[in-house]
Amino acid sequence: MTKVHLTRLVLETTSPMVISSGERETGFDNALARDANGLPYIPATAIAGVWRSLATQLDAAMAERWFGSLQQRSLLRLQPGFLHNSANKPVMGLQDPVALRAEPLFTRLLQPSPHHRDRVAINDRGVAKDTAKFEQIMLPAGLRFSTSIQWTLTDAADSEALLAQWDQLLQLWADRRMAFGASTRNGLGQIKLVGLQEQLFDLAQGPSAAKALQLAARAVPTTLSKTLAAASTALVADIPLQALDNWRCGSGSVLLGKAPKSGSVALISYSEPRVEWQQHQARWQTKSPVLCGSSIKGILAHRLAFHYRRHAGIFAEQMAEESHASWQKRPDALDTLLGLVGENHEDARAGLLYVDDSSIDVKAEDTVLRTHNTIDRFTGGVMQGALFTEELLYRPKFCVRLWLRKTDSLDATLKAALADTLRDLTEGLLPMGAGSGRGSSLVALDSSRELFIHPEFQTAQQEKIA
Repeated sequence: MTKVHLTRLVLETTSPMVISSGERETGFDNALARDANGLPYIPATAIAGVWRSLATQLDAAMAERWFGSLQQRSLLRLQPGFLHNSANKPVMGLQDPVALRAEPLFTRLLQPSPHHRDRVAINDRGVAKDTAKFEQIMLPAGLRFSTSIQWTLTDAADSEALLAQWDQLLQLWADRRMAFGASTRNGLGQIKLVGLQEQLFDLAQGPSAAKALQLAARAVPTTLSKTLAAASTALVADIPLQALDNWRCGSGSVLLGKAPKSGSVALISYSEPRVEWQQHQARWQTKSPVLCGSSIKGILAHRLAFHYRRHAGIFAEQMAEESHASWQKRPDALDTLLGLVGENHEDARAGLLYVDDSSIDVKAEDTVLRTHNTIDRFTGGVMQGALFTEELLYRPKFCVRLWLRKTDSLDATLKAALADTLRDLTEGLLPMGAGSGRGSSLVALDSSRELFIHPEFQTAQQEKIA
């Protein structure tokens, strides 16, 4: 008996994704992985690497059996994730370059930089760290990819056990940690399944079964044939916020409202393009304001360090004789939550805290143009010829959503620091956005929407609110 089990998956990116080729694009710190057509794709090795890592945490022996080792081959045959065009069809095989450039969805994606984010590390003072700026090329959210997974069932006696293990492996595709590329704990690389189809082909039936297998391997499922659920991460907080007045986040390049009658706008809220699907047809949405997960995480990390030192009794008076490097270094205990990029592979670790990108709910008419004078820092007067304009959003709404990998490794001090940080956020004591020195990042709890904070991290006042 030889039966081939085929699974077709259609993935949609719910946040930007960074799968690098290892090269560097001119002017940027990375280059995207691309196929022979020059289109971005998800390498099969990237899929296998993430999937195997999650499977190993579930059952190491099972992971070795399915993904292979130096002593045995893998049971799985994985296909790369091929990009879909605007008609929801995967582009497989070498295509005509002229036809590709005529495809509306690919016009941007064929460019060396379909989209990029400027990123910078934050120091102990809560401002940009010197020489820590970098730019990441990434794929916009909303793109669809399809992949095929095959494995062979040859032993009838072992079929029931294999099918049970396969179901466990497939459930991992619903795991919050099933994300591809870089900075997955900062909200990038998140996916959702929009299509799932499983079929079993008995090759003993002859050429007709093989032909059916070939046709099925190119099918594009539009529904989920089974429900997937995984619970390796827990929602820590879902905090609805609203700006108190005019507000801005990041630094963008596309105006969200009307252009001024004269001059240009120097400071604009960050927005990025994304793809929207309606009736399995794709179109570009070029103005989607977003508060990046990395920005949220940087703000939370600074306040986490403050509260951790407070609970641990590490006060400034005790560090009066310490070096500047010691002042800049955050407490080692925070590495458990936030992760650590070490010089050696053995020193690096992934954090337990996941932070989602936050979409900004605002309309074009809810934008404000404000004109500023630049102040001469030496005289305190207006600097001649240095007038500039800023576009602000009027009282936008957004949610801060945090996840934590299920574990027992968080100590009481770290839990207390996280709880106090969430309390500051719900009480409007933690600015969220850009321009905090000018008051354009003040936020408060949005009482019109439901607040959720995990019971382990609730203070007494938050329990009343929740």
